[in-house]
Order: sequence, then structure tokens, then C-alpha cells
Amino acid sequence: MINPNKRLFPCRIDELPIIGGYIQISLVRDVADFLPYKKYATPYPGDYLAEKLLVEEAIAPVIYINQMKVVTLNILNGCYGLRPLLNSAEIFFNSAGSLLDVLPKDMGQSQVRKQVNRDDTPGVLLALKNLNQNIANNSLVLIDAGMTLIMQEALVTAAATIKTNNDLRNSLMSTRNAATDGNMILFNNFWSVYVSPTRTTGALIFKTSNAAKYKDYVVAQMMARMRHDEAQTQVHGRITDALGNPVNKAKVKLIPVAGGRTRTVYTDAEGNYVVSGMVATAYNQVVTKGSLVKIVGVDVVTRVHLEVNTVLS
Repeated sequence: MINPNKRLFPCRIDELPIIGGYIQISLVRDVADFLPYKKYATPYPGDYLAEKLLVEEAIAPVIYINQMKVVTLNILNGCYGLRPLLNSAEIFFNSAGSLLDVLPKDMGQSQVRKQVNRDDTPGVLLALKNLNQNIANNSLVLIDAGMTLIMQEALVTAAATIKTNNDLRNSLMSTRNAATDGNMILFNNFWSVYVSPTRTTGALIFKTSNAAKYKDYVVAQMMARMRHDEAQTQVHGRITDALGNPVNKAKVKLIPVAGGRTRTVYTDAEGNYVVSGMVATAYNQVVTKGSLVKIVGVDVVTRVHLEVNTVLS
């Protein structure tokens, strides 16, 4: 009886279908060598593939990823869309000057910018709360300086929109994490019934007869293969301005929509950039240079050199 609460496989959950996929490919290639052992006869190879697909869908459901693409893009557009509002507000803060109950530089706009640049959505919301409170405390003074109530409310509305999307993202992630935990039986079953027996049998078949094939059934070798595949996975491209001129030292960030490590690089003098060692998943690419920003969705595929060119304007 498989313990439903204990992980039986020696890798991360997201690595399980990758390792299982390597072994499934080897099984298809070496099916003739497995035929003497009735366990691996039809329908075993087909059942193995079907189980792998179930595990892949449980770990990263297509619907979930598509929802996260939309909501994270909305969050990024909302956060980076604060920039012109902050610049305009700061002009009014400076105009009001000493009439404010805090120094113009202490109204909170700098902290919001800092959190936006960090892509820290909770930090953005907290900084916006402080900024909007300072604006409310000085509303009449700011109106006299030319910042209308509509202008003041624009930042409140922006904060509410970002919060709505961030709450939705948190809800989606919480639901997905609960579903992943709830699928531990499925993951353990895939390892115990399909992956582990196949790798053990394959290793025994080829241990003394074929060293190259033997390695294809050794977990340590598969982990190394997975790292090698990641190293061969990259996003590259060129950043130009509206006239087609290269943009030097533009910041290029690739942010996984479902969470994970953000990758950041800068363009060279020709506007070129390369991000290697990518995990295959969906990302939001954020390109910035000064006040210019461009955000696009990017789907990264294993061992593919994906070209993503961007025009900053």
C-alpha cells in the first residue's frame, strides 16, 4: 500500500514528469529488449504514457497556466502603468511644497517606484496605501496646486485594480498548491508503478551489455541530462527603439507566470540579449529603459532557442 502522505520519488514534483518522460522515451526505443518480461508488454507502454500525461496536467494544468498568464500580465501592466501617474503626482507635490504636512519627497512615490522595479506586488500595494493616505491627508492643498480629485482618485483606482488581480493570483496559486498536494497519490503511483520499475529493469538489462543505454536508466544521469537540457534552453533577441536603433543597457526580465526564479539581463551596445539555462514554462518578459516599458508573454520550450525581439517606444 502506497503511503499517500509521503513522497516516494527522489526529485522535485515538477521534475517527476521530466524524468519519467526520459525513461518512457527509452522504453519505446528499447521495447524489444523488454518484451521477454511480460509486465512490459502491451498495454504497459501506452498506460505509462497516459499516466505521464495525467501527472503533467496535475502539476501544471493548462487552464491554470492560461489563467496565470492573464492575471500576472494584468498585474505587471497595472504596476508599471503607475509610472506616469507617479510622475504627474510628484509635480503637484513639488508645487504644493511646504504646504504639505510632509516633505514632497516623503509623500511615498519613491517607495512605490522602488517596489515596482522589484516586481514586488505586495510591496507595491503597501507603498500605494501609504501614498494614497498622504494624498488624502493633503487633498485640499493638492487641489489648490492643480491636482484634481479625479487625479487623486486615479491612484486609488489603480491600487484597487492591482489588488483585485493580486488576490486572484493568490487564490489561483492556493488552489493549485492544494490540488498538487492532493495528487500525491497520483505522483507516487506514477513513480512506483511505472517509472521506478522501468528504470530498474532497464538498468539491469543494459548494465553489462550497453553502457550508453544503461545510463539512460540511471536517475543521477537523468538529472544531469535535465540540467543539460535547461542549459540548452534560451531566450534571445534584440531591443530597438521606434526608429530601429539598438537600445543599449535595456533591462530584460523574464518572470515565470506560475512563480519561480526571475531571470534578468541587460542588452549590449547592439541591443542584443541572451538568457540561457531557462526552465521550460510560461513567462512574462518585461523590457525597460528609463521611462519606456514593454511587457509580453513568452512560452519557453526545452532545448529551443526562442527569439523575442522588442520595440521600445
